[in-house]
Amino acid sequence: MKPDRFLISAVVFLAVGLYVTFGYYNGSVSMGAGNLLSAWMLSINVTTNGPGAIGGPVLTGFGVLLLLWALVCALISQARLIASWHRAKDKLKSPPPPEVFPKN
Repeated sequence: MKPDRFLISAVVFLAVGLYVTFGYYNGSVSMGAGNLLSAWMLSINVTTNGPGAIGGPVLTGFGVLLLLWALVCALISQARLIASWHRAKDKLKSPPPPEVFPKN
């Protein structure tokens, strides 16, 4: 399994899901600063109406699942690559096979 198609699909679904969610966005963002680092505050109030309320999180969630599947495929692909490298290394140590057609 090659992870490239799953990765491209995941990025597309994540982008479309976030676009739909924030396309119907109706909320506020505020940031407060203080003297100490513990007094800093970031508040994001996301209110989404219409199709973005259902479609956005569904598309984003599907994109996250595809991204996880692409990660699994990439790990499997790398494991197969390492295993085939070990098999090829072992074949180099064995004697060459006899020739089928003798040379004249």
